[in-house]
Amino acid sequence: RLTPQRQSSSSSAAAAAAASRTRPSGSSIMDAFTDFGSSERAMEKERKERQEAARKKRAKERAAAERARAETLRLDEVNARRRAEEAVAREHEAAAMIEENRKTGGIRFCEVLRPTATSSNGDRITLPVSALETLTNLGAIDAGPMAFELCAMRGDTVVASTHAGVAEFVAGEGTVGIPPKTALSLTRENGPASISGMMIRVKYVRLGNHFKSFVRLQPRGHGFHKNGEEVVNIDIKTVLERELIGHTCITTGDWLHIRHEKVSYDLKVRSLGSYSTLGDAKQLESEEAIFLVNTDLEVDIMPSETAEAEAERAVEAAKAAEAEQERQVGRWCEGHVVWDVAEAEQERQVGRWVAATTVRLDPHHRHHHRHHHHHHP
Repeated sequence: RLTPQRQSSSSSAAAAAAASRTRPSGSSIMDAFTDFGSSERAMEKERKERQEAARKKRAKERAAAERARAETLRLDEVNARRRAEEAVAREHEAAAMIEENRKTGGIRFCEVLRPTATSSNGDRITLPVSALETLTNLGAIDAGPMAFELCAMRGDTVVASTHAGVAEFVAGEGTVGIPPKTALSLTRENGPASISGMMIRVKYVRLGNHFKSFVRLQPRGHGFHKNGEEVVNIDIKTVLERELIGHTCITTGDWLHIRHEKVSYDLKVRSLGSYSTLGDAKQLESEEAIFLVNTDLEVDIMPSETAEAEAERAVEAAKAAEAEQERQVGRWCEGHVVWDVAEAEQERQVGRWVAATTVRLDPHHRHHHRHHHHHHP
């Protein structure tokens, strides 16, 4: 009898043990809850990290887009500025081309040659035979009397310039023959001998033919005076006609060397002009250079350089004296203004004193004083 009971107890114990194995304990439940909370926090942290990463990525992309937009704007500005500069350069180039065609008539002849001295009178130069061939092929020979712009150069710098005609094509290759009068205009105060250290740029130009031209000349130094004092009686018209007979051109800034009674004088070309007919009126237009062939030349002689300088000093002295007089008048007026202010201030002070010491009586006070005066005569 006892055996079945023991078996029944053993079975119960086994069942209990199995149940205890399948039923979670309190600590296991707490561990499960802890793991779940940790997992949730980890997931939240990961979510925030992804959000932060996404935010940084968006910010980076926005910054990159801003940089790209700014760079695009910068490039657009650079391109717009470059296009504007190119347009201006094209306009200048077109204007220069128009001016070049006006000056040369479309004939392009420009060479840099070594100067050699010639003894001819006037301004006409000599050129090599090769220049004649080039000018003939360009049609310059058939276009009428030729003129050339001469520029004296040291390196790439133009020192002085003038214009001249051509006498012959007999100069050596690579050289240009320069007569003394032309050399003087290119070297001026340095003297014609200094031209040997320069190169001459020779350029074909077309100077207009004018029926009447104008030149203003200024005698250098003391002008037509001996020793700066005695006036020289000179027929300037006759002397200039004789001296300019061998000239083809004349240029603003030229020096003209003339002689009268074995005495030399230098004249400087201050300005040039040509007359054009506008209806019934004649209009004088300024010119850089004029062609002296078949033109009626009107000449104006200015005061000499010394006389002009003395006149300028006199004008400056007069201005200084006038300014000093104005300063003196200003000081006198300033002193009187100070005196008037002091006088006005004194009058104001007196006025204040009078106002402070004057008794203004009303009727009651006047009655009282009359009564008081009655008892105390």
